[in-house]
Amino acid sequence: MKKIRQIFKDVKLSRLFLDLTLLSVKISLAMLSATLKMVMPRFMKQLLGETVLITGAGHGIGRELAIQLSSMGCTIICWDNDVESNRSTMREVSKNGGEVYGFMVDVSKRLEVRETMKLMSKLGVPDVTILINNAAVLYHKPYLNYIPDDIENTFNINVFSNFWTIEAFLPMMLQKGSGHIVAMSSMCGFYGVSQKVAYCSSKFAVRGLMEALREEVRLDERKPNIFFTTIYPFYVDTGLARDPKYRFPYIFGVVTPEYAAREVITAIRRNYTDYSIPRCLLFLNAINRIVPESVMRLILDFLADVDRKQKEKDITKL
Repeated sequence: MKKIRQIFKDVKLSRLFLDLTLLSVKISLAMLSATLKMVMPRFMKQLLGETVLITGAGHGIGRELAIQLSSMGCTIICWDNDVESNRSTMREVSKNGGEVYGFMVDVSKRLEVRETMKLMSKLGVPDVTILINNAAVLYHKPYLNYIPDDIENTFNINVFSNFWTIEAFLPMMLQKGSGHIVAMSSMCGFYGVSQKVAYCSSKFAVRGLMEALREEVRLDERKPNIFFTTIYPFYVDTGLARDPKYRFPYIFGVVTPEYAAREVITAIRRNYTDYSIPRCLLFLNAINRIVPESVMRLILDFLADVDRKQKEKDITKL
């Protein structure tokens, strides 16, 4: 009996050794692959013939995405709750010869999302192959100055709308075995920022949603070829955020919606999982997560030039 137990024990140890050896090989190959991808840019897929649905398409990054993607041969579906802004985007796309559809939708309301999807199907709108959740709001004020409606509206538009649109279009993508879902988060989805508590919280939630959903689809038995891309802009001149004053403006300066849209399209074409605008910020974030928190705060305060800003406030008070 003891011999049998010893044999089983030896077999288990041998299997564990083999599993650990195989894991080491896989890790080494994965590290090599990741290093090569950093040195050699990924192949950029063509978007000709894709049907792209963009929420918040009436202005800012959403508008520019619609215009630029249509010029690449995509069919565009514009969703916005502002009728005139949405029509303006549609006219711009049509002027350039693009195929475009537009719908007035409050994406924070699940029922409106579902009903609009059904309406699209009745009208013969092509099936969505790329979903870009872009709609967002931002309230810039101290936390204690928020009213409940500010917080609810932030989460309804910035977070829950992502759930409702993905719920509507992911089943179709799973059935076809392909698709691409893009979410606009923010660098505020990595760092808490003063006077943006609700916004930061919502963008943290978007990051969690995309990471968990990507993992769930990765483990799906059908092995669908569905990509998930989360975008982390720093500051884009869309009218949402106030113009920030950071050191090194050539890195941390405000970018235009046109530039941001081009970067988003690059991330989509290369199937990136995470993509910051500017690109270097994800590397800075990786460094900040390794060092102690006190060091991270020193780095962030230096970049934000906190000491100078505090001196300016003190002078103003005098």
